[in-house]
Amino acid sequence: MPGKMTFNVYDDVHKKNAEGIEYDLWRINNGKDRVNMKHEKLADGNSHVLVEANKEEELGTFEVVIYAKDYFDRFNEDIEVKNSRYVIPFGVKDLSQDYHLNIHISPTSYTCTL
Repeated sequence: MPGKMTFNVYDDVHKKNAEGIEYDLWRINNGKDRVNMKHEKLADGNSHVLVEANKEEELGTFEVVIYAKDYFDRFNEDIEVKNSRYVIPFGVKDLSQDYHLNIHISPTSYTCTL
């Protein structure tokens, strides 16, 4: 059974899942080299698989980059967004473990729980 990390993004301003928000997934090698693994949009409010590790060498350290400004700009509500993106580091360390990352965003900050 593979180890995997799923996630969802919730918009605290509009009290709904952040449908259509763009994100990048980066793998961090040796603590410094970054490799882009995907650039996608969340299609709906369901959980999405960020990482699925089937072998030990697929485990490791990652970052998900959430493009908050682009998302909030779509609403045409004159919302001032403090940061254009939020960078959230995480690790997948066990092939037998499933993880879920809940991310809540607002124009000024984000919170997340694992």
